Amino acid sequence: MAVALWTLLPLLVIHVILAAWIRRAFPFQLLLDLVLIGLFGTIIVRGLDLNPVRCLETAPPFVSWTWQKDTALQPTQSDVVLQLHPWWAEARRQILAGHFPAIAPQIGGGVPLAANGQCGVLAPVMLPVWVLGPERGTTVMAVWKVEAAGLGMFLFLAVGWRLRRWSAALGGVLWGAGPFILGWLLSPLAWSLAALPWVWWLVAAGLRGRLRWGRVIGGAAALGWFMGAGINPETAAIATGSALLAGFVLHPRRWVRLLLIAGVAASVTIALAFPMVRTIAASSKAKSYAAANPNLGRLPVSMRIAAAEQLLVPMVHGNPGYGTWRGPYPYAAGAIGIGGVGIIALLAGGIRRRHRRYLAAALSVLGLAAILAFRIPPLDGLLVRLPVLRFMTLPRFALLIPWGVSLWAVLAFDGFLAGHRRPRAAWIGAALLLGLTIVLVGPGSPASVWLLALTTVAAAIAALMVLSTRPGLLPWIAAAELVVIGFGINPAASPADRLPAPPVLARLEALSAARPGRISGVDGVLPPNIASRYGLADLRSFDPVRPWPLARLHALLGATDPVLPGPLDRAPPHLLGAWSVRYLVTPAKRRAPGWTLVDSGDGIRVWENPFWQPQIRVVGTSVSLPEKEGWRLLAKDPAMLTDGVVLPPGAGQANAAHRSLEVRVATPSRVEAVLTCDGPCLLFVARPWAPGWTATVDGRRATVLRADLAALGVMSPAGRHHVCISYRLY
Repeated sequence: MAVALWTLLPLLVIHVILAAWIRRAFPFQLLLDLVLIGLFGTIIVRGLDLNPVRCLETAPPFVSWTWQKDTALQPTQSDVVLQLHPWWAEARRQILAGHFPAIAPQIGGGVPLAANGQCGVLAPVMLPVWVLGPERGTTVMAVWKVEAAGLGMFLFLAVGWRLRRWSAALGGVLWGAGPFILGWLLSPLAWSLAALPWVWWLVAAGLRGRLRWGRVIGGAAALGWFMGAGINPETAAIATGSALLAGFVLHPRRWVRLLLIAGVAASVTIALAFPMVRTIAASSKAKSYAAANPNLGRLPVSMRIAAAEQLLVPMVHGNPGYGTWRGPYPYAAGAIGIGGVGIIALLAGGIRRRHRRYLAAALSVLGLAAILAFRIPPLDGLLVRLPVLRFMTLPRFALLIPWGVSLWAVLAFDGFLAGHRRPRAAWIGAALLLGLTIVLVGPGSPASVWLLALTTVAAAIAALMVLSTRPGLLPWIAAAELVVIGFGINPAASPADRLPAPPVLARLEALSAARPGRISGVDGVLPPNIASRYGLADLRSFDPVRPWPLARLHALLGATDPVLPGPLDRAPPHLLGAWSVRYLVTPAKRRAPGWTLVDSGDGIRVWENPFWQPQIRVVGTSVSLPEKEGWRLLAKDPAMLTDGVVLPPGAGQANAAHRSLEVRVATPSRVEAVLTCDGPCLLFVARPWAPGWTATVDGRRATVLRADLAALGVMSPAGRHHVCISYRLY
């Protein structure tokens, strides 16, 4: 019921606004209503979630609690379950408690949360998540994204570019219900796709006519918020950059105004995104990319060809919703097609003279996207060396390919309606599309693949049949085609599947409640981040922007990927005890030397650490070592970690035999304590070092040390002193 209300009430408001003030958009909204019903109607009526939880296991989820190493590349967006939902659930928990979610205490030992780039704390569009929870909020946002994309495209084309309403309607359908946005629908990236027509409209409005300061500054500030609000800033920057490029192509003489828009937008972005930029710059991903730029390598030719085939026949390689996807990459990355109707529209009409500059803008963006996404030499080799592109995920530029092709198709269809017709080219295109489908799908493909691929051909033929007599039906045929293609791309799950709880998990929760402490796991048992959904604090973190010292610690514990860590395979008790890890979960046949077995069942074992130490403590012994030697020492799991700490050179020396600690404040982002020591001592906080942590001793600024090379530490002189460690976004 809550999901229905959160989807129907906003749609009702939109209908009232359109009926009262923008009547020419009301018929398109009715068409878009049918698209929404076709894509989401049965899911909402049955009370299901748009939740890819079942992609983690072929069996019911989490029964065996095993991490599947290849789930990170599942076409059904398993990162929603492994990353986004745990982050959003932790942020929601803190927001409802009245706290700003700066740190995630239950993920990675306390990694930055608001600054991780996809938490969206500053984005009002995330309100359904904060109110309803990650699963139901994701379902509501999916409806909102399709609505915003489709209606935004229609209004941009009808009002901004002043195209005919049927041309604008076709554009709204192609963009709002296209395979690309549906493939990414459950992730924040889809908000950038939904916002793309609005972004282009803002830039176009700022450049059109005489200079109006309010419109220019206001629009630019909105663009800056869009890029800095934490809803996938990388794709938001790509969308904004494409609008600025199109603005330059359309209005080259107004380059000064364009620079003003770009400057204001960049200023707002920097102000909002500074914590994100700082966090990402100190992340394992940035350090890995700095050592070896992965963008210098090109995708295999076979992958580029496969993606190009999807541009023509969207389901030629299968549908992830039916389990028939057989591509060598995640489905969403190559879902760049616009369907058979869009192709026929592109071929059937010529571009009107007044619209050729619009086509030039669309083709300039399309060309740039193709060069970067498909890595077309030699220009790609020059572009990837630009500092701004060095650390970007270049395949994400593929979002501009269906955008550019959709604009091209719409402009051609508008030319067709104006009398610039090319029926022969359309018929030849339909014949080639049929032949290509037969060749690419192949005789051994499942029936569902044939059905969906032939849907594209059938829609193209239907479009040809009505072009000369009832061209206004083209948007309706396109809507039917894309709903058939898109239905099931995003899997639905029952609410009972959200957080299944094997009995041993309940016992682990009881143990943790009685004797608090962090947990860890080896050999893929209980995937990282998932533990936080059950209220358990995990030292592991499945996060590409983990602080690089934490990633180094994970590597010490067996993680093989510096960007997205896979399963851990080591559990040294002294080292994990120093990080306040009290419980370890392992497969049933795995032994854990140095740990005490406390429970077993459901195919796993639960162990307790006899060397567990509290997260906040005072240490009186230290050893100073260069980083490499320090990591070697930690790898040996020395017993000195129970009463000592490894510090970098020049950090000072802890040497206190008698010491006491009084913790006065202990929140995720702040620790205050009074230390009394007979010599120099160290306040040790077992939370990962990250930019933004600051410290004071008796109110005077102090240095935050990387204690044990990855945790937080502050030196305190002999005597009684008040020490504070706090995390600040700015």
